[in-house]
Amino acid sequence: MASDRGPSAGDATSRRRIEPWEFEVSFDPRELCKETRLLYEIKWGRSQHVWRHSGKNTTNHVECNFIEKFTSERPFHRSVSCCITWFLSWSPCWECSKAIREFLNQHPRVTLFIYVARLFQHMDPQNRQGLRDLIHSGVTIQIMGPTEYDYCWRNFVNYPPGKEAHWPRYPPPLMKLYALELHCIILVP
Repeated sequence: MASDRGPSAGDATSRRRIEPWEFEVSFDPRELCKETRLLYEIKWGRSQHVWRHSGKNTTNHVECNFIEKFTSERPFHRSVSCCITWFLSWSPCWECSKAIREFLNQHPRVTLFIYVARLFQHMDPQNRQGLRDLIHSGVTIQIMGPTEYDYCWRNFVNYPPGKEAHWPRYPPPLMKLYALELHCIILVP
């Protein structure tokens, strides 16, 4: 089976994959890394083809980098639907939440799902409100669990041959704690 050997040399996405250490450092919910990493996939219309790539902070936050790249690289016809899934190492800050909402208002046929490894400065009232505003705008936000970590490892990481099932196992209680906090943010203004 091809998946037992790692990403194949002919895999068109292999050049877009991150290294295992990058994934481990960026997405470990126990670590408070300074940089935000984004793994994303885009499905256009009814196509079954999924386009995957990754990004990280530059002079802008990674969410704003994505929006800028998305809107500048490809003409986007408003009648075409698009489904975007983000896997973020940190949840968006309030400023990025605002930029995301503006982007979605300009592109009403875009659906956005966000999975996060950890919550960014979640006690800050503006960040909490930003997450609530995103959810009220129709964005689905969830904390990454084992299923999402496994999916990211298999689809975004240049794992060694034969190591497709060896993604780092992070403590489920920490994932549940972040999920509970996100639930509280959503319910309690």
